[in-house]
Amino acid sequence: MNKILRSLSVSAVAVLALTFHTLAQTVQDGLRNLDAERYNAAGTIFNQLVTSAPTEENYFYQGYYYLNLPEPDLAKANEAFTKGTTLSKRPDPLNRVGLAAVKLLSGDKAGAKVDFDDIRKDTKNKNPEVLFRIGEAYAISENPKLNDPAEAVMNIQAGLDVLKVKNNPDYYIALAKAYLLKNDGGSAMTALENALNMGQKTAVIRTLMGRVWFQGKSYPKAQQDLNESIKADPEHAPAYYYLSGIFQVFGKFDLAAKNAKLYLEKSEATDEAKLRYVKLAFTSKDYDGATEVLNSIFDKIQDPVKYRLRGYTQIEKGECAEGVKNVQEFLKKAPEDRHLASDYGTIGRGYICINDDVNKAVNDSIGITYMEKAVSLGDTTTDYTTDIVNVYKAAKRWDKLATTYEQSIAKEGAKADGADYYNLADAYIRSKDYIKADSALSTTIVLYKDTWLTPYILKARVKQYADPNDSTFSAAPIYEKYISLVPEADKAKDLTKKYLAEAYGYLGIKALLLDKDTAKAKEYMNLVLTYDPNNQQATKVLESINGTSTTTTPNGSGTPPANNNPSGSSGGPKG
Repeated sequence: MNKILRSLSVSAVAVLALTFHTLAQTVQDGLRNLDAERYNAAGTIFNQLVTSAPTEENYFYQGYYYLNLPEPDLAKANEAFTKGTTLSKRPDPLNRVGLAAVKLLSGDKAGAKVDFDDIRKDTKNKNPEVLFRIGEAYAISENPKLNDPAEAVMNIQAGLDVLKVKNNPDYYIALAKAYLLKNDGGSAMTALENALNMGQKTAVIRTLMGRVWFQGKSYPKAQQDLNESIKADPEHAPAYYYLSGIFQVFGKFDLAAKNAKLYLEKSEATDEAKLRYVKLAFTSKDYDGATEVLNSIFDKIQDPVKYRLRGYTQIEKGECAEGVKNVQEFLKKAPEDRHLASDYGTIGRGYICINDDVNKAVNDSIGITYMEKAVSLGDTTTDYTTDIVNVYKAAKRWDKLATTYEQSIAKEGAKADGADYYNLADAYIRSKDYIKADSALSTTIVLYKDTWLTPYILKARVKQYADPNDSTFSAAPIYEKYISLVPEADKAKDLTKKYLAEAYGYLGIKALLLDKDTAKAKEYMNLVLTYDPNNQQATKVLESINGTSTTTTPNGSGTPPANNNPSGSSGGPKG
């Protein structure tokens, strides 16, 4: 023996080793890969088994493999089963079952039943494997035209009845699948519990249990069984598929995408499964992951949704011009009933982020039109108001900004809060519509319920902007209210000190000019200097009152800054 081995070349040894490896692959290895949806790996094993040992059993499993692909290859299955029936004078009954199954999945349900019944008669209804495989064949397809769950249950149960030692979990697994086709989750779970007690195929069984719970919307139990499946066999891909579905139900899209990716890695996933992952990866904002997988299947799938997904992802990544083209391509190719409001909104967001300074104004206008259409169609997936607001702010279109806030508040109705009305007031101020700004600030004050006091200052300023020559000092009550509400602890804050100085300065001028109360005017001006020691206007007013200055008429230390934004900021709490 040693002489023989020494005489072999390196390449011959390699071939011999490969042959031993091939022979080491068993039917069970092939079925394990088939259950885990590693179809190419399973096919390699079954084909190698037929090549190395062309037996009736191996031909049956080769045909069985072709029947159980996501898209059954009926021609190759038929070829395998036919070869399996020609190896002996009395055709092998299991391969005959396979040929009848091909007929069933071809749409000839009546013809298949005749063949199944003939096989049962020939085996005198005493061969449990034949009965089991007939029942299993009736439950391969989920298409009602190509299955018969009642026949499946009857035949599998008949097989169990004549099975002497009931230690084969495959019978109960097939029975559970048949019950699932009947939408009988209780019976399916009972069958799976019987299978689980046999201590075999734990990952397969637990995954099916998770599927039953999932379909019954018992998500915690489904997750528990799927975790047990993964614990039993971390390479069993379908468990990750259903676990991804559970996380998707609960809106945990990052975990849904993570498990969908694990399913892809551990299976030989269909393009449909890859497309599902792309959707989840996009939703969880894994744009690079979504792009990578989508690119790998883009030319192979016909569904126009690929253009939508590519366009959405490109826009999120800042590739806006190309993104717009792809979403528009989806709208052209997909039937109208598949169009979503978000398609128009995404196109709009794409237009406003196109890097083209020359056509910026035109693109912004087109983008806003698209986003407004999305809003009118009821799209709530994206806050288009913020996008539109940012466009108008950048262009300093304060009138358009105010209109946008008005529409947003009208849509929100009672849900509109103080920040919404503050932003509206800010837009009115910038467009110099002080009357409307005054009204919006009144609502802002009511909604904040004195938890934020700045709106009082802004309202007082707006009254002065509306009437710079107001001799009645109509803003005085508002300043007084502000002063009364300021907490003692806040009086040390720089912004609060600034506002207090402004309020006391205005009240001091009122006391001096309207009320003719010099003592009160002095008191207020001294308070101004308490909060703003360098306030020159207050100093001049005091000098005038005390007769130490040539200034006889104060110029109004309380007059607010002459600008179009009393808040001194570029936006409100939401902007």
